[in-house]
Amino acid sequence: MKAGDHHRTNRMFRRRIYAQGFTLVAMVAGSAYWSGDRAKRKEFEGLVDEKKKKEKHEAWIKELEARDEEDREFDAMRKRMAQGRGAEEKRLGEEKARALEQSIRPDGRKNITSALESSESRNKGGILAAAARLWESRR
Repeated sequence: MKAGDHHRTNRMFRRRIYAQGFTLVAMVAGSAYWSGDRAKRKEFEGLVDEKKKKEKHEAWIKELEARDEEDREFDAMRKRMAQGRGAEEKRLGEEKARALEQSIRPDGRKNITSALESSESRNKGGILAAAARLWESRR
């Protein structure tokens, strides 16, 4: 421009405009070309996300089923233990009833044993009888 060559300057401006036009056309064509690829990629990522969600949901369902099965097993075990406890209590009750039947005299009264040991009983000697024997032996 400073040299005064206006024809050359105009050619350079035209070439610059053509280059800018080519850039715009390339961008639009590239966008059109890659838009199909972006749509396919977005669809693929959607399918992958859906598959992950489905697998996560199935894993969650399996976990719930496993917990439900554990709860059923625990309840069954608790019932078996309760039945075992009930049977044990019934057996002990029957043994107590038999022992009580055996302790009843023929006349219908219960055999009651003393809480005192036989050596402490008053009518069988015991401490007073021992003291009396000791007193008599010193005379």
